[in-house]
Amino acid sequence: MLTNAEITIFNRFPDKDSKKFVYLPHHISAVWFHTDQKTSVTTGGMVSADVYQIRIPYEECSEWIPPEEFAKSVTPLSGWTVQNGDLFIAGRWSGSSAVTGIEEIKKEFSGVVGKVLSHSENFFGSSKHIRIGGGA
Repeated sequence: MLTNAEITIFNRFPDKDSKKFVYLPHHISAVWFHTDQKTSVTTGGMVSADVYQIRIPYEECSEWIPPEEFAKSVTPLSGWTVQNGDLFIAGRWSGSSAVTGIEEIKKEFSGVVGKVLSHSENFFGSSKHIRIGGGA
């Protein structure tokens, strides 16, 4: 599979101390990343938004764990997963080891920031990968 970027995915995880969700960053060094512009007509005029397509090659999934196992883990920093509602950036995160949401990421990062809207694990066939569909 061709790759053209690196991403950092932020997995949502319940913080037992604050009783709130935090997002834990995990860097993935080689992915295929594509941005598309979608437009729609509304009563207020035309609206456009970026739509992201990400493919993570199977070779980059050695630390991936299924979402159900990730939610049960006591130390989630040892692996990563993909769940609807997770966040991502195009690039490497150099900020804190846990963030509270997308606004905190946008304050510290000036590139592409998105949210996972759909995903699937395609671990069969000749081009095994995880597919992510995201938006701004």
